[in-house]
Order: sequence, then structure tokens, then C-alpha cells
Amino acid sequence: MHGTLLTTALLAQIANWERLGDGLHSNHNRLELWDWLPYLIGVVALACISAGVAGYRKYNDLSKPCDDPKKLFRELSLAHGLDRSSQRLLRRLAQLAGFSQPAEVFLSPGVFEAPQLPEQLRGEEKRLQQLQSRLF
Repeated sequence: MHGTLLTTALLAQIANWERLGDGLHSNHNRLELWDWLPYLIGVVALACISAGVAGYRKYNDLSKPCDDPKKLFRELSLAHGLDRSSQRLLRRLAQLAGFSQPAEVFLSPGVFEAPQLPEQLRGEEKRLQQLQSRLF
């Protein structure tokens, strides 16, 4: 008795069930740019992130020998355990002393001496003496 009642109730609603899946399928099978735009943006973002990570790793890769003065300065600074502010000060000293490469500061202990200091670095004399004792 219950089975026939349920069947009758379901069959009475057949008009509502006939068109149930009509909204699921689109009438056109053509793909548009707007359908692919989120995927394209994702691929471009992933490519940019990958290129950035590869460039950063190449910039910091000190294991391969190369002829790059900036890398040499970074490697020497790393070997001496210098922080960023000390590196900036050494670069500035090298520039004001007229060195062609900033790494030359590591080879010239005389440039740290008070009479040899450029006028712009007279205020940093104490820090430069500390760096000189640390490097040499």
C-alpha cells in the first residue's frame, strides 16, 4: 500500500521532473576567452613566480665560479659575516675611494685609516675601524 502511494505521488509530480536538467547544458559548445581567462592568469602568475625564484636562486648561487664583481663582494661579505649595513658602508667606501670593484676594499687595509678616509665618511670612522679590525 505504501509503495503504490509513493509511486502515485511521484508520478503526479512528473511535470516538475520532466525539465529538471535543462539548465545544466549550454546550447553552444564554443569556448570563449572568458572561459579560459582565469586559467591563463594562473599560468602567467605561476610563470612569473617561477622566473622570480629561478633568478633569485641564480643571484645567490655562490657555488659556481663566475666573473661577477658583485657576487665576489657578496661572497666575501658572507665569509666575513657582515650584515647589510656593513656591506653598504664598504660599498660606499669603495666607491668614494675610487675602486673599480667593491671587493678591492677587502684587499686594502690602508683605506680604512683616518687620514685616508674620504670626507663624506668621517662620521663613520668608528664603524670603519671596527670593520678594519674584523676584516684584517
